[in-house]
Amino acid sequence: MAWGFLRESRKQQKETQQVIDMMADDVDPEAITIENAYKTRWIWYHTILAIGIFMTNMLLLAILLLLAIKL
Repeated sequence: MAWGFLRESRKQQKETQQVIDMMADDVDPEAITIENAYKTRWIWYHTILAIGIFMTNMLLLAILLLLAIKL
């Protein structure tokens, strides 16, 4: 009996859930919306990630050069 209740509960959640298109291109950049917040966080996250990967690659290149000179 509990399983039937859970199925009903999930059906109700799906019916009442609002669908948000996170990658919609027609979003007003001046409006404060969930879509804009998602895009902004996505851009910052990937910018910081790219900087971290770049720094790691420079460190690995420095280690490689250091080992190449010593050998």
